[in-house]
Amino acid sequence: MTLLGSCCRCAGALAVVPLAVILAVMFETPTVTMLRTGGSSPREDASDAAPLDPRLREPTSLDATEEAKDGPAAPRMGSGNMFDRIAFAYDAANKWMSFGLDQHWRTTMVKDCLQLRPDDRVLDLATGTADVSILVGQELRRLGASVRDAVLGVDPSNEMLRRGVAKVQQNGLEHVVRLVKGDAQDLRTVQVIDAEGTLAEKSPGAREASVDKISMSFGIRNVPDRAKALREMRRVLDPSQQSRVCILELSLPTGETFLSRLARSFITEVVPLIGWVATMGSGGEEYEYLERSILRFPKPLDFARELQAAGLPVERITSFAYGAVNLYTAAPA
Repeated sequence: MTLLGSCCRCAGALAVVPLAVILAVMFETPTVTMLRTGGSSPREDASDAAPLDPRLREPTSLDATEEAKDGPAAPRMGSGNMFDRIAFAYDAANKWMSFGLDQHWRTTMVKDCLQLRPDDRVLDLATGTADVSILVGQELRRLGASVRDAVLGVDPSNEMLRRGVAKVQQNGLEHVVRLVKGDAQDLRTVQVIDAEGTLAEKSPGAREASVDKISMSFGIRNVPDRAKALREMRRVLDPSQQSRVCILELSLPTGETFLSRLARSFITEVVPLIGWVATMGSGGEEYEYLERSILRFPKPLDFARELQAAGLPVERITSFAYGAVNLYTAAPA
């Protein structure tokens, strides 16, 4: 497939999405699903636990990443090495795929979900090129925060982090935001990285109950062992009532309505083409993986059940783009 041919196909695919639908996505009112978790952990004895929302009682399909599905021969899809290869086009591709709404969704997570306070310490997992870390740092600075390195951004990709460090410096947040290479499944050690991509020696990461807020945008799909990562979040999160976990993730729309079906078709038909064009033909396989990872990710209530099982009961799910993007607001049990 030539680049010109792909551009034509991409333009044709986009043309089938009427302008009215694009505007509808841009100006839609998000759907909010409240869950009655009662703040209790499913690990508690049934006689003492508050009743769970009945929608969370259905057995969850413990979906897996590319590595778990295809075995050890395919660990690179979804890994830091994969994102190293597409880092140069990542920000631009996100804007094309979301009609420029990706920043709006991230801002909503920071402003509405995290409920930041001036003295908060924030862990931003899958920080990538640091968009959320920067938004959090800017908000903390606006609130008058004085804590040095109040935001710890963690990602497994050198190239994404290198670009993120440059963006942090451009925003004058060097003393607020610290970016490190690390694994969401084990945050005990990390490596500081600079704008040239030079990694320091391993150093202590996040201690138990050491952070007040955790954010993660469009990254939990790529973690090989989701349950392990969720338990690690619970380990490092302070158990206070003000603590929050906010996870923004893609999901396959149900297709129950006309607009939902169009959103579903956009993910399965258009997203891989946009990725291929954005990376100038070098990232087709990676963006096909993006589509597959969305198809494999649990439905919103199933993922909420996984969070509940990790001791992070979900208070509400806010759905954007007719179910294509979901924001999970959780608190420690």
